[in-house]
Amino acid sequence: MGVKLKMSTVYHPETDGASERTNKTINQALRFHVERNQLGWVRALPRIRFDMMNTINKSTGFSPFQLRMGRSPRIIPPLVPATSNTTVTNINAWHVIRKLETDVLEAQDNLLKAKILQLTQSNKHRTLKFLFKIGSRVRLSTLHRRNDYKAKGEKRVAKFMPCYDGPYTIIDVDENHSTVTLDLPNSPNIFPVFHTSEVLPYTESDTSLFPSRRLEELPPIVVPNGDEEYFIDKILDARRRGRGYQYLVRWSGYGAEHDEWLPGSELHDCEALDRWLASRVGSP
Repeated sequence: MGVKLKMSTVYHPETDGASERTNKTINQALRFHVERNQLGWVRALPRIRFDMMNTINKSTGFSPFQLRMGRSPRIIPPLVPATSNTTVTNINAWHVIRKLETDVLEAQDNLLKAKILQLTQSNKHRTLKFLFKIGSRVRLSTLHRRNDYKAKGEKRVAKFMPCYDGPYTIIDVDENHSTVTLDLPNSPNIFPVFHTSEVLPYTESDTSLFPSRRLEELPPIVVPNGDEEYFIDKILDARRRGRGYQYLVRWSGYGAEHDEWLPGSELHDCEALDRWLASRVGSP
């Protein structure tokens, strides 16, 4: 059937712009034929298909009917009666085929010209230098991950959510496809490959200029049984998991990249949790 599979990165399906633009036009046309109960769109499909096939494409300069059948059908009766006595049997098939080949070749040239113009406009906002490398840290857009900042039963609006979070460390890059692979320790179920349009370079703090911004990473405390424990600075958020809750903790002396979700069963006799619960009195 001529179906081709093109893999794309998460939230960046820019593999076939012509099909995406056509689908957008079809949806826009269907809205004029759909009633409030969303019925009647099936009957409108033949009319919409005919209109799109009979419309001149801006990139090719021809209508799809012209490239497929050699001519565009008449949509209104002729104003002047035809004077030619030419019949269907007198049509030269060779001339029709040659005209179709000429139109297709001209449409291909027009498509190539349109691609060059589009590429020129797109490259005005691009750079030839790949800005990311393995080991560097970036911030990741939260536009498609806003459910991570929502809690059931609470009214949280998107305008107060951070636009980017992190930083996250790059563990792999693909310059040919402009993608980076990130280390997401707190999101194991998310596919870690992202297009570069979803990330921003993270500017590290200059400790020589801003010494107060440097976080002193406190060493862990070794308990009598040999386990290592860290101090919890504060609780940032909570979410329901099963019959209990998980809490997002910020470790003392560590930044946001080390935040971790811990179950409530691991936070017994935790002062930070007591302060969090006291501040939530009266909330749902």
